[in-house]
Amino acid sequence: MLGVPLWAAQAGADELWLVELEHNDGIRLQFQGAELDLGSAALAGGRQFSDLKPGMKLAILSRNGVAEHIRLYGHAPESEPAAQWRRAEGTLLAVTGHALQLQGLGTITFDAGTRWLNGSPADLQPGRTLVLTRDETGRVTEILIPNPEDEPK
Repeated sequence: MLGVPLWAAQAGADELWLVELEHNDGIRLQFQGAELDLGSAALAGGRQFSDLKPGMKLAILSRNGVAEHIRLYGHAPESEPAAQWRRAEGTLLAVTGHALQLQGLGTITFDAGTRWLNGSPADLQPGRTLVLTRDETGRVTEILIPNPEDEPK
């Protein structure tokens, strides 16, 4: 386990990502629409970076595109405040106006200034995977629908 909580901000430039791994080539970790360099990140919940396989849910503290701390998301302490994430992936449970209910993330709101990638609000069906990006104030700035042509789960 890490000696410093994963979500502890260091100099205010860190970003918490709650994402599902798509690919790990030993140098970079790739996710829906993004990637991070592994760098010399600390790893919790696994023995070595090669243990990180596609489909794993990860909590990653990153700085300037480089992972600093990586933990299997299911191994996060209950006290970890999920509200501090900057990029997160979740399954849509319900939509009410501009409020999204996402599995594992709770209720997230968006506004008219939110940028849509690969879709629009018309594509918001329960079961669809969404990737959200927020700014430092917590405002949702982008919503990515990774596979808008796929049927929701």
